[in-house]
Amino acid sequence: MTDLSDMEGLRLVAVTAALFTHESDAPELLHVWLHLETTTVVVRDTADWALRITPDEPGESYAMEELGSRVDIVPAPAEVPFVRHVGERLVRVTKGFDAEDPARWVEAEFAFETGRVIAEAFGGDLRLRRGLR
Repeated sequence: MTDLSDMEGLRLVAVTAALFTHESDAPELLHVWLHLETTTVVVRDTADWALRITPDEPGESYAMEELGSRVDIVPAPAEVPFVRHVGERLVRVTKGFDAEDPARWVEAEFAFETGRVIAEAFGGDLRLRRGLR
């Protein structure tokens, strides 16, 4: 999938999350997979602090025992904003670019039938929030 418009009109059927946990700290969201009717894409932040949405399937959970960390691949918890839109069609996806570096893609707005989700690459972290209707 080279164009985000290829996802438009597809129903969101499930959301999977990669949760990073270090020792006894609370889990942090690394990235999410959106399982649409005919494709699955990952929404993630990259090492250069840009946002990427690419075709991908979730892998397996893994531990980094030497670091006291692990990454759990699980059904997304309810606090992940995409979860409330499971069963809905994706109406539109729009990109947002860095004001200081207009070539760097840092945000995407996913418009569903009943609301929006904003995904942001922010300083090496993926941030998700509900958008305004």
